Amino acid sequence: MFMTKESTPVKRRSKGEQTRLLILQSATEVLAKNGIKGTTHRAIANHADIQLSLTTYYFKDIQELVHQAFTLCSSQIMAKTSLAWQPAVDLLTKVNKTNLRKVSEKENLRKKLSEMTTRHLINRINNSPVELAVEQLLFTEVQVSPQLLALANMHRTTLLTPFIRLCKFFNSHDPHIDADIMLTVFTQLEYRNLAVPTEQLDTENILAIVSRTIGNVMNLKG
Repeated sequence: MFMTKESTPVKRRSKGEQTRLLILQSATEVLAKNGIKGTTHRAIANHADIQLSLTTYYFKDIQELVHQAFTLCSSQIMAKTSLAWQPAVDLLTKVNKTNLRKVSEKENLRKKLSEMTTRHLINRINNSPVELAVEQLLFTEVQVSPQLLALANMHRTTLLTPFIRLCKFFNSHDPHIDADIMLTVFTQLEYRNLAVPTEQLDTENILAIVSRTIGNVMNLKG
């Protein structure tokens, strides 16, 4: 144990905890690259550059290891979700609601939100490909792996929450429907661009789709 500048004690991870975390992080990277069927104890051990016996020592079977890897990746994504959309919430909070009756003001707001959202999506595509790939896999695997269903539902609910908050600024009746549409469109934009080289990303197309989606929520045409 050591002290930070503020004299707050920080607990060091034990060697066992470090090894377990290494295995889980390696498992998420193998999942992203190989999918469920290609994620084995041996593949994970090779990726982590550790002895095969260590993966079976810390995890009784591959199902437990895979589930824990999904759980770790999900927790990492969920921890970032609220923070990622807070700037958009801050922007909308400062807007005078009376001004939202003016089409010109709403168009200006749509432009700002669309550019902000597009930057966020491209940043995720470029800098968090493993998290995105594992997230996509989590949602598809629930069809054949019911034990992941609860985790997938919790994950999606967490992703949906900031969108509901945003949509309430424009729709107090059923914001969850608009939020569901927005989340679906934005995540699909991320997933389908995962394999696209950074220099080939069609930023203008992403921006156009984002703008149309946000405009629909704001009841703007075009």
